[in-house]
Amino acid sequence: MKAWGSLLGTITMAFAVTSHASTLTPVIDSFTLTDLIEDNSVKVLEIRSDEKAYLKQHIPGSVYLSYGEFRGPKTNPGQLPDLKKLAKALGSRGIQVEDAVVIVHDGVTTTDFGAAARVYWTLKSVGFESLAILNGGFGAYQKDGFELASGESKVSPVNTTLVLNSAWYADTAEVAKQVAGDGNARLLDARLDNFYAGTAWHDAAARPGILPGAEQFAFEAFFDKNTPLLKHADEIDAIVSANGLNQPGTISYCNTGHWAATNWFVLSEVARVDGVKLYAESMAEWSALNQPMENVPTSVQFAILKTKKWFNSLVN
Repeated sequence: MKAWGSLLGTITMAFAVTSHASTLTPVIDSFTLTDLIEDNSVKVLEIRSDEKAYLKQHIPGSVYLSYGEFRGPKTNPGQLPDLKKLAKALGSRGIQVEDAVVIVHDGVTTTDFGAAARVYWTLKSVGFESLAILNGGFGAYQKDGFELASGESKVSPVNTTLVLNSAWYADTAEVAKQVAGDGNARLLDARLDNFYAGTAWHDAAARPGILPGAEQFAFEAFFDKNTPLLKHADEIDAIVSANGLNQPGTISYCNTGHWAATNWFVLSEVARVDGVKLYAESMAEWSALNQPMENVPTSVQFAILKTKKWFNSLVN
């Protein structure tokens, strides 16, 4: 009888995990997360920028993995990571593709959400089917007053195998076809006005500019004003509809596939627009390959812009 009770408990726990995993929505709040943690239904992955701050205070049971583990080298940060290396890192934190995973960013700025969106996109692209981002990140969890832990969480390492599914990925070759007029996808620039205008650029980019024919929709429009909180799904749907962003086959890009990951996430996962892809390498790779661009300053203008950028770096 005792053995049967133990078996029944195991079945009940398995059903609870499956039930929660199947209903995990792309964006959740701190209150929902605490319920899932209490039910042992999810694994919490914190990608905050400071590991020391994580060790001092973090969500109970969560594990830490640097955002850099999901990125490419300094010369091409948007590049996909080595999957064997990423699999080893995730496995050492006890995470495998069958798990339901909630991603937690710093929750200080709107840009922080982009890191979580990029991690979400990466995990989905390598086989994870149950994912969510904590809206407002660690900052929101802390502000809501929930219990915090310190030190490293104890986990059992697992073997993890990752296989890339390119359904949500547009590489440079695919983007080049669109630019050449051999496709009908919309190219959507997620950057702020100064980048789109060609007066600002990422350090990894060879020069300022945009993909030829690209339209702009800055990622910040999807957040509550002056907060890192993503707007409610109803508000997002209204924004998407009002701005004609519900076009299937959109390719989202930015400087290094960070801000663009927010636009991809919002359109693909929240607004459920079909066929949205992320150009992960974005302008860093495109400009380095000397591909055609628009909104490019003249050599004289670029020299002036570089001088201003250098001077501002000294001042700041």
